[in-house]
Amino acid sequence: MIDSFLKQHQKEIVNIISNLKKDNEFSSHDFIEKFTQKYEADYIEMLVKYKSTGKAFQTVHRLIALHLSLNMPALHIGKTKRKPSENVFGTDNKIQWWKKT
Repeated sequence: MIDSFLKQHQKEIVNIISNLKKDNEFSSHDFIEKFTQKYEADYIEMLVKYKSTGKAFQTVHRLIALHLSLNMPALHIGKTKRKPSENVFGTDNKIQWWKKT
C-alpha cells in the first residue's frame, strides 16, 4: 500500500525532496514531515492500516524510508549516514540521512 502510493505520486515525492531545507542533506524524518503535510489524509490511512501492530508510526516510517532506499536513482537521492534525529514523539533515534544528487 505505502510503496504503491509513493510510486503513484513519484513526481510529487521528487518535488518534496527538492524543496527540503539545507545543504542537500536531509533525514527520513525531514522527508516524512513534509510528506505528511502534503498527504495528511493518506498518511492517516497508512497509520490506521498498521494500528494493530502497536507500532503504527514506526512501521509506516520504516516503510517510507525503505521506499526511499529502494528508489534512490529515481528520486535523485543517495544515502549519507545514520545519525540522530528527533521523531514525532520527541525522542532522538539514529536514522538514515540522505543527500540530494
